Amino acid sequence: MLTPAQALREGATWLVVGRPITQAPDPAAAAEAILNEMAKA
Repeated sequence: MLTPAQALREGATWLVVGRPITQAPDPAAAAEAILNEMAKA
């Protein structure tokens, strides 16, 4: 399994992110962290 940033670097054009956000103690913070990681890819 790849991180979102790794998937983007490998050429992904769509990402499905579920449990890392929905099961996080703070879903908004988890989503923000994933978006920040993706922006750096």
